[in-house]
Amino acid sequence: MRRSARQLEEELARLERELEAASDLERATERRHEDENTPETEVVLEARKTAAKSLRKRRVRLLGDLNQRAVEEQGWAPDDATGEGEATPGCGKAGTLRIGPHPLLPERGFVIHDRKRATVAWVRGVPSPALAAEILAEHGVKWEEELLSHSLSPVPEEAEEQR
Repeated sequence: MRRSARQLEEELARLERELEAASDLERATERRHEDENTPETEVVLEARKTAAKSLRKRRVRLLGDLNQRAVEEQGWAPDDATGEGEATPGCGKAGTLRIGPHPLLPERGFVIHDRKRATVAWVRGVPSPALAAEILAEHGVKWEEELLSHSLSPVPEEAEEQR
């Protein structure tokens, strides 16, 4: 059963709090293990690391679900960004435009790529395909044949709000 975006956002917020607490426990256990260096503290440390890793994986899945939903709601067709024959969560295409989560910081926004003009822009939210074309025209940065241009910068919030 598909959950609403609000439910996903609430679950993500709860998960963020759990992850923060788990990370704090992991760090405290690591310090204790450094001090005591016993088999018991080592076992507890491994358990804390496993718990935090599991929460991080759940967070990535939730972010993917939220991103995918945002992309679909703005009218982008699902896109196979990996070339493996399956739609990649949070990625879409419309004509020569492609959108997907920022490859290094997926929680910080999306990268729009115009495959024909070889331009790329980083935006905080998912625009419609028409708005993405406008953003690229106004704020496009020459693609440097890398996954991400080092000169890439986000579209100013004022430019996003004016639309």
